[in-house]
Amino acid sequence: MTQTKRWLRFGLHYLEMVVAMLAGMLLLGLLWDAVLPGNLRTDVDVLIMAADMTLGMALWMRVRHHAWPAIAEMSVAMIAPFLLLLVPYWLGVISGHLVMTIGHVLMFVAMAAVMLWRREQYLNHEHRLAPRWFGRAGVVLVALLVPASVSGVNTAGKFAGLYAARADAVTVRPAGNQAGHDPAKPTVALLVSGGGTNAGDLLGPYEVLAGSGRVNTYVVSPGARLVPLTGGLDLVPDLTFGELDRLLAEGRDTLDAVVVPALNHPAELGAITAWLRRQAAAGALAVSVCAGARTLAASGLLDGRPATSHWWRLPELRAGYRKVGWVGGRRYVDDGEVISTAGVLSGIDGGLRVLERLVGMDAAREAARRVHWRHYKPGASGAVPVSGWEPADVAVVALNSSYQVGPSAIGVRLVEGTGELELASAFATYTEHSMVGRTVAVGEGPIRSRHGLTFVPRARDAGGLDRLLVPGTAAVRGEAGAEYLHTGAEFAFDPVLRDLARTYDVPTARWAAKTLEYPVMDVDLRGSGWLWPATIVALALLLLGAAAAVAGRRAVRWALGRRGSR
Repeated sequence: MTQTKRWLRFGLHYLEMVVAMLAGMLLLGLLWDAVLPGNLRTDVDVLIMAADMTLGMALWMRVRHHAWPAIAEMSVAMIAPFLLLLVPYWLGVISGHLVMTIGHVLMFVAMAAVMLWRREQYLNHEHRLAPRWFGRAGVVLVALLVPASVSGVNTAGKFAGLYAARADAVTVRPAGNQAGHDPAKPTVALLVSGGGTNAGDLLGPYEVLAGSGRVNTYVVSPGARLVPLTGGLDLVPDLTFGELDRLLAEGRDTLDAVVVPALNHPAELGAITAWLRRQAAAGALAVSVCAGARTLAASGLLDGRPATSHWWRLPELRAGYRKVGWVGGRRYVDDGEVISTAGVLSGIDGGLRVLERLVGMDAAREAARRVHWRHYKPGASGAVPVSGWEPADVAVVALNSSYQVGPSAIGVRLVEGTGELELASAFATYTEHSMVGRTVAVGEGPIRSRHGLTFVPRARDAGGLDRLLVPGTAAVRGEAGAEYLHTGAEFAFDPVLRDLARTYDVPTARWAAKTLEYPVMDVDLRGSGWLWPATIVALALLLLGAAAAVAGRRAVRWALGRRGSR
């Protein structure tokens, strides 16, 4: 063998181990995400990640028939850089981010150094795989290919469609505040963006504030456009940034608070963060709801402050914005000029806190009573569970996003005068927070919600849909085939979660409540105890893939046997 081929083999061997290392990190990382809490200490997270990579590499080296001493030697080379770097981390000399970055660089260098030190072992020995490994691996891969392909297509479709813009061009003017702007009242702006906005994050605090009648409440956007909310609920913003500025200037008024819900990859992020900094500098209270904390952190307004967000988002926020003192387990964190709330429905508490500060405690109590929010604690932030991913959560998300058989195409009738929380409960719960299906706004034309927002339907009728749901106590009963979600005086999400448990299953309803950060101990959830239809579909696809793999392997053997007999 030429020297060039020997060194090429050496390089390929190194590449193989890198791929095995990354596979170990990915696959075992998914396992730990399901079992361990999501807010691990940085040093623990580093050690788990290093162990995952080492195990993946060690398994592949054993498959390639390396001796145990060689495997142990390479394992030490991979883990040692992280162990050494944790010492200055514990002393406060370097950050966790630097431990991760420098550790990976040193690990790759150490792996190459060990291979060069033992280069005869890696240059000369072929380390051939036993033929049975190829056959078995091929059968497993083909067996998994069918369910994996179905899962990939369905999951991508559901997540991609959450904030998809409508296909047609529609120009609708907002209904506007019929009472007009009152400079004697505090003014609050709730932010939306063209990429999409979380319906629960936005409409919860909006109904709390606008429903009080004590606050000028406007939904504002960087530019005039139709904005998609979760599940394709199209909203017409009240004002653009420029229009709001002119309105306030005409009334010699100022903005008292800005509420920032979760924004879906806003293309206008630069304009939004600059506008937020300008409003904060002028004295406006900045309020983030759920993952809206990411936008507020990007503006720099959370630097050096304690803040909170959705339990799912806290780990990535801790990694991405290290100047912020992220905390969990609290409905909201009030740090004077800035308030941040936990996930989704905690935005109701954020809206109530804004009312407490701008108007008074009595107004907040009345607003909580009006929307039937049972978790309000006057003048204080209530507690929420410090949640993380559990094995059952992973199963529910995977099965619903991949193999849920329905009813999956859900029409939601837009009715004049529907409450904002009632709309959010229908469009957000069945889609982003449970992944059981997609929602389509159905109606004859634009409608005005209970407190003055303008929404536009995407379909005129429910043809081709599996269900037609009608949210809101304002809806007139009697439409054939329609199911009416809200029939009495209760919190808007309660009947929706009960319907989710009854129509699909209880674990899905509980998962939806967990992602909404909404306690359901006192909500009567009755239904199937497991996702049996989706589970059966997954198993059927796996068996189909296995049958195809075995048949294909036998066909290959038969063809090879015929060729050898000639």
